[in-house]
Amino acid sequence: MDNFTYDSYIIMASKNKLRGDYQSYLRHKEGLSFLKQLASTPKDTFKHNGEVIKKPLKQHEAKKVIDKLSLGKYDENFKKVFHLVK
Repeated sequence: MDNFTYDSYIIMASKNKLRGDYQSYLRHKEGLSFLKQLASTPKDTFKHNGEVIKKPLKQHEAKKVIDKLSLGKYDENFKKVFHLVK
């Protein structure tokens, strides 16, 4: 999902009672990169910052979140990756 722009985030945020500031957009964009990593492999673990950790979402769950985001819809499972975003 390469079309996750600030404009598309603002629209999604307004529909889902999310913060609409630029910092939140950047955090969601970074979370999206984690989702892509989770969706790319069926394994139960992945490497993050040099550490192997258990995936917070399964591959099919991550793909579902990405699909919904591409339609401008928010999925609550997205929150499960936020603890990985600094």
